[in-house]
Amino acid sequence: MKGMQKIKRGKSFAGVVLYALKPGIHHKTDPVVIGGNMLGASAPELITEFSASASLRADVAKPVWHNSLRLPQGESLTGKQWVMFADDYMNRMGFSETHLRCYVIHDDEAGQHIHIIATRVDLVGGKLYLGKNENLISTRVIQELESAHDLTRTKGPSPLQGPSPSSRRKRLSRGEEQKEKREGQPSPKAFLQNTIDTILRTHNDIQSFVEALAENGIKPLPNISSTGRMNGFSFEYSGIAFKASQLGKAYSWATLQEKLRYAPERDNPLLFSLKAPAMRSNETGDSVTEATTEDTTPSLPASLESEIIVPPPQQAHRVETAETCEAHTPASIVLTALEPARKKDYIMTAVIKWLLSIPYLTVFTELLKKAGKTFLHRKSSFSVISTVRSAEPDVKTSNEAPEDFSKSLYTPH
Repeated sequence: MKGMQKIKRGKSFAGVVLYALKPGIHHKTDPVVIGGNMLGASAPELITEFSASASLRADVAKPVWHNSLRLPQGESLTGKQWVMFADDYMNRMGFSETHLRCYVIHDDEAGQHIHIIATRVDLVGGKLYLGKNENLISTRVIQELESAHDLTRTKGPSPLQGPSPSSRRKRLSRGEEQKEKREGQPSPKAFLQNTIDTILRTHNDIQSFVEALAENGIKPLPNISSTGRMNGFSFEYSGIAFKASQLGKAYSWATLQEKLRYAPERDNPLLFSLKAPAMRSNETGDSVTEATTEDTTPSLPASLESEIIVPPPQQAHRVETAETCEAHTPASIVLTALEPARKKDYIMTAVIKWLLSIPYLTVFTELLKKAGKTFLHRKSSFSVISTVRSAEPDVKTSNEAPEDFSKSLYTPH
């Protein structure tokens, strides 16, 4: 069975519906709708239903999804067989039951085939079918279904073709190779690579893949954003977590997506549930780190510390309840965070007051205030310092009359 070379997307449902249902002389029988999940069967009815679904997401430029599946020439299926095959195909491609779709059968000399027309907009919540790498995935799905439904296998790239997994692995480091020889067992990296390769041969959907990993002691860690964008897996084994890039390209999301059936609407709840425990673990680790941080307030000389009285921390006035007894309110947390800053400000103020209490500095300050510019023009800085030193023993308080110092300014040395 073959699909179109490239799955088509479009802006208008009218064109593709009218084309699919248009009779032609090359058809053995007129095209008809044989299955799907829509109420109508005529072109106007189908167009109305499809257009209503597209209106849920007016921001989507191309809500139309169209593909065809063709049997080899001379082969045929009943309508019921076609519907079973098409339903299985759409499910494996990642469409849900709430994505409207219809199957239109064509029977001509080139071979029997069906057209599948679907909307990318989900009727529930307006979620959009993204369909990454869908042409490659479609080829793989068709080959799987040919085997499952006992149909003639058509030529096409085999899912196992291409570079072998071993050629796309990261090689072990010299230390890992030596450890393997010494202990006689695979290193964690080699165990992960071998186990994942084995699981991918028999497990083709996200849920069974995750379950198989857990059965082998491997913890999958999905890298999925809050918007639902899946970026790949990390894998943890024996307490060691490996990114896909550390294992090799064979384990990147681009490669895994070719081998695993991934439907965001179906699989994202499971992936988010796997991510949640890892997030809680990181939050706990952060809190422990914060709790062990030491206070780095600078220390003062012992003689000065004895003169400083640190004010008691200010408490926020609040009424204690059962809830506030168990946890601090946001306001109290802010006040607690400000205590170190308040303590440092208080200490700095005390240091400045202590320095100003030294007689020598007080005398020097008063001289600068009283003498002004005239004092600075008449005497050099060296004579000022000499005068201040000679006056220091006679200074008792900072309130002495300035006349006592003005006399000494003109005393010859």
